[in-house]
Amino acid sequence: MTSKLTEKQKATLWQQRRAASYQASCRLAGYSYSEALIDAEHAEERLESLRRQYGG
Repeated sequence: MTSKLTEKQKATLWQQRRAASYQASCRLAGYSYSEALIDAEHAEERLESLRRQYGG
């Protein structure tokens, strides 16, 4: 028995397909695409920096 996807699952699936399509399009056009990689510690530092900057 198959179950229907929730709206959140549909949105997530659409975002994943959109990202994959964009990456494939970039490869076809000859552009190199690299996803930014950041670990949890650096992400937390960046968030704190942005919160200080924007008063959040």
